[in-house]
Amino acid sequence: MEFSNVNWSLYAIIDKSFLGGRPIKQIAEALLEGGVGVIQLRDKTGDIRAFYDDALALKQVAAYHQAPFIVNDRADVAIAADADGVHVGQEDLPVPVVKALLGKDKIIGVSVHDLQEFERMAGHDPTYFGVGTIYKTATKSERNATGTAIIKQVRARTDKPIVAIGGIDVANAAPVMEAGADGVAVISALLCAPDVRTEAEAFIRTIQQTLKKKRPI
Repeated sequence: MEFSNVNWSLYAIIDKSFLGGRPIKQIAEALLEGGVGVIQLRDKTGDIRAFYDDALALKQVAAYHQAPFIVNDRADVAIAADADGVHVGQEDLPVPVVKALLGKDKIIGVSVHDLQEFERMAGHDPTYFGVGTIYKTATKSERNATGTAIIKQVRARTDKPIVAIGGIDVANAAPVMEAGADGVAVISALLCAPDVRTEAEAFIRTIQQTLKKKRPI
């Protein structure tokens, strides 16, 4: 995977607990057709076989659309499914260990919630930073919302891609991009929408309009 060509603008996190029984492969296909640039699979149920089977399915769909497929937390599943990368949090395997397991040609993302975590992780040279929780969200109810200030702070300290996460929807995505994010990571606003493709398209329009306003004349 060529990291420089990744379209980070809309990063969809697929969690089956939000799908209401809908086929995961069908949802991924609709999201990618709607303009999603990166797909991540998240599974907190502990059913490792189901996680692996879903990873194989999403890897196939993402590869067809030439989009990176990322596995949340589990380096073992990422390796087994030949995912394009893995995203880890502060309490997951250390980044150097994940790099050693996956190899230098894979994408490694890390979650940071404040500058202290950013400074600690920056030294490990991840591919991108997942920054947030930006807005309050039920997905990360234990986290306090930071607002967009953390994006500006991290942007001032790195040129690496920043993907903002936490309570982001079409209505509040513009300030996130204006603050310096390269993209938004979204779970519920996409997966709970009546039509996930239409919602993805709405996100893309908002993001593109915001970036157009930011460009110097």
